[in-house]
Amino acid sequence: MKKLFIFFMLAVLSIAALGLHYLLKPSGDLTEFSSFTQSPHLESMHPPDIVVKYFGVSTLLFDDGKDQILVDGFFSRPPLSQVLFQNIQSDHALLDHFIQKYDLKRLKAILVTHSHYDHALDIAYLSRQTGAKIVGSSTTHWIAKGGQVPEKQLLLTTPEQIYTFGDFNIRAIPSQHTPPTFVNNDLGESLSAPLKMPAHFTRFVEGGSFDYHIEAYQHRILVKASTGLVTHAYKGLEVDSLFLGVAQLSKQSTAFQTTYLSQTLKQLQPTLVVPIHWDDFFSPLSEPLKLLPHLADDTPKSLKIVIDAAQKQGTDVVMMTSSSTLGLPILRP
Repeated sequence: MKKLFIFFMLAVLSIAALGLHYLLKPSGDLTEFSSFTQSPHLESMHPPDIVVKYFGVSTLLFDDGKDQILVDGFFSRPPLSQVLFQNIQSDHALLDHFIQKYDLKRLKAILVTHSHYDHALDIAYLSRQTGAKIVGSSTTHWIAKGGQVPEKQLLLTTPEQIYTFGDFNIRAIPSQHTPPTFVNNDLGESLSAPLKMPAHFTRFVEGGSFDYHIEAYQHRILVKASTGLVTHAYKGLEVDSLFLGVAQLSKQSTAFQTTYLSQTLKQLQPTLVVPIHWDDFFSPLSEPLKLLPHLADDTPKSLKIVIDAAQKQGTDVVMMTSSSTLGLPILRP
């Protein structure tokens, strides 16, 4: 009887281990979307006005050759084991490498979409080292203050206010985070004191969400990091390039998916859509980006929902990887 019990327990543990292994594996293969990693009409004899670089999640660098704008700041990407069982902090050596590699001393502003660690972990160090302003909520500012960013470098998001940095004109649009799960059930919570690092990932509460409308060189860009929205928030908004969050879209109801696509892609009718927030952010940027694990999302399904809707209305789709750049505006032959 004792041997039977031991055998039973070993079988249960083996099944549990196999299940966990499956849940932590990427939910698909990025090569399935290789036809979208570059579009033929991106090649042009004319140099682009704006070059975009993608660093995973919703960290995007917009560069016009003179000035730079960064949306979110998440390069350190600590592994899952560290996130779960240790406090986390910025990898200063890694950030110094990126500052030098991408000449981030030209960085003028960091636009923070919300204050979860996968969007805001590195904003304080980047701001301190480059002098860039941080545009974000009061919670975002508490994270920055915990990292000793001077008050003069902090700008509070104020709807309808235009922030100008060089030739970039920026407006923050109040938004909603992706519907909560047991992991991020902190929506609407905010900080009221500086957050010093290292800190547990749960200390990085949402603190309010924002989308950012960026206009430069007569090109209009909307960055929407999270798969949530405020109804009719984009009424009258003109957008050429839409960077659209897709995380956990597959897990939402059909009604939610329909509304999300109707009030983003269908309403805005952009020339181009770039899906973002689809990658496994526990993997370092030294490795190719991978799709979110099964535990988090059925990412191929989320991507296909957006791609199918875009193709039906004639909107181009580009999948950016950490090794690619995108020139804007897109010039068709």
